Amino acid sequence: MTQPPAHDPERPIFGRYEKMRPDDLAAMVSRSPVAYWPLGLLEHHGWHLPIGFDGLKADGLCERLAERVGGVILPTMWWGGGGGHHVFKWTHYQSQSAYSEIVTTTIRQLFDDGFRAIVVLAGHYPWQQTLDQIIPPLRDQFADRLLLAGTELTIGGDLGLAGDHAALEETSYGLALFPDLVDMKAMTSGRGEDVWPQSGPPAASDRHPAVEFDPAKPRFAQMGEDSRMASGARGTQAAETLLTALQQQLDDFLSP
Repeated sequence: MTQPPAHDPERPIFGRYEKMRPDDLAAMVSRSPVAYWPLGLLEHHGWHLPIGFDGLKADGLCERLAERVGGVILPTMWWGGGGGHHVFKWTHYQSQSAYSEIVTTTIRQLFDDGFRAIVVLAGHYPWQQTLDQIIPPLRDQFADRLLLAGTELTIGGDLGLAGDHAALEETSYGLALFPDLVDMKAMTSGRGEDVWPQSGPPAASDRHPAVEFDPAKPRFAQMGEDSRMASGARGTQAAETLLTALQQQLDDFLSP
């Protein structure tokens, strides 16, 4: 039997919170006291992307950051809300009071458990409004800790990154982070009104002006530049820009 290679003591190690035993978590906090929490949503992302795209994107970015810095990745938070896709089938939004309380309480618990830095990375852009409300008081309460929170557009500062909904930018992230879950050929024309929930298509007043609501169009549910121009290289470049900035902030804070 081939023996696994010995672990390089200089290489960061990371783990998945739900798979670790208490002693594993204690050892990780002692060595790499960083927690990563991907925030997502279950939401229609066009025909070519998975329903859980936002959480998958955030988790993929958190894992790549943990590979560089070390630490623990929490299970993705799938419940959230906000945005213009609540009328689409297979989408689930909750009240802001419900999910904001979960995030606030969990961050306090993580700091109390000994983590020194927490990265709360939201893949769903409307999470930003909630984070803007709940994060400042937490930063005041834990002033000696590092709390990075935001979407990929904000969490690393002004990096010149762009966002959309299931269009050019997000599709590029998908092709870079989980290409096996992206099916570009699924963007077909000619679908009918049966794509809507049983309650039917939304009223005009419930339609975001920048979102494609015509199910006969291949870019149904998308908002932004043409997703058919997306590439894994574009997504990789954006991810690298973000990860480099976040790694630098974490390394600076954690260095003796």
